[in-house]
Order: sequence, then C-alpha cells, then structure tokens
Amino acid sequence: MEKTDRRSERSRRLITSALLDLLTVKRFNEITIQEITDQANVGRATFYLHYRNKEECLIQVLTSGFDSLVNEIEQMNMGKERDFVDILEKIFQFTTQNRKLYMALLSDNPHANIMADVQKYIREKMVRAIPISKRLDPPLRDAITTNLTGALIAMVLWWLREDPAFTSRQIAEIFVNMAQDGLRGLVSSNLKPLSPLQSL
Repeated sequence: MEKTDRRSERSRRLITSALLDLLTVKRFNEITIQEITDQANVGRATFYLHYRNKEECLIQVLTSGFDSLVNEIEQMNMGKERDFVDILEKIFQFTTQNRKLYMALLSDNPHANIMADVQKYIREKMVRAIPISKRLDPPLRDAITTNLTGALIAMVLWWLREDPAFTSRQIAEIFVNMAQDGLRGLVSSNLKPLSPLQSL
C-alpha cells in the first residue's frame, strides 16, 4: 500500500510539474492533456486516474504549498497575538516565490469556475490563519472573511501585474491599513460594537 501511495504521489508531482512548465510557454487554454502527459512522460490513463480534467490539475497547482504556508502561519508567535501584517507578509512572499505561475495565468483566465474554487479554498484557509475575533456573530465573521479574501486576491494580482516598488512587508502594511479603515467603519456602525480584527 505504501509503495502504491508513493507511486501515486510521484505521478501527481510529475503531472503538476509538467503543467507548470507548459504554463511558462503556452496559455492554459492552448494546453492539451496530451501535451501534459507527454511532458510528464506518463500515460493519459495515469492522468485521468488522478484528475478529471486539466482544470482540476491546475487548481492543485495553484493551491500547492498553501497548506504548508497556513501551517507555518499558525505556528507564528505561538502564545502571542498574531500580527496581521506578519501574516500577510508571509502570504505575499509565497506569491512572489510562485510569481512565474501566477504571472502566466494573469493574461489568460482559464476557466470561470477556477478562480471561484481557488478563492473558496483560500477563504477556508484564511478562516484559520487571520486573527478575526471569534466573538463576532458567525454571519458577520463570514462576511468579513469573504471580503478580506477577495480584496487580498485582488491586491496580490495587482502587485504581481504592476510590479510596483513595494516590498512584501510594505504591501502587507498597505493592505492592513486599508482593511482596518474599512473595518473601523463597520465597528462604528450599529452592526456590532466589537473590533473584528483582534489586532485593532
């Protein structure tokens, strides 16, 4: 069983690496499954054993490494209040390290549902990583997390596309300042007299 698991993991790595390599030279919509399997040196049957289509494979490429990033964030400042800027700096550093992939996708939206799936995935991770007060009513907490996720994805894509002269730390501080301004407005309203971000 363990040998089979290792073989399956190796096949997935070969396939996702092949797709990543192809994305640096071709648009996603132009890439065929045959090209992916040729690049990975695996059969089409092996591809379909792991993925239903190339979109599903792309989602794994996009989310690869994010779990380890979230685990790293959760270990930050254990026993202390986690700093939102530090957390976001880690996220921006992660996207910079994977810049080639995200830049390859910027000019070619491969499928309307892909970004929605990725956003849902990231949102679920952010619920664990972002220090939003657990004392908030669940609907308000959900609304805040959804808003922050969408804004963060938009900021990441803008940062990679425009390549402004900001470090990952600076862009994290900019995002937090804008988020806090909006959340302070929420707190000052009659929706909930409680700071959503624990770091506020």
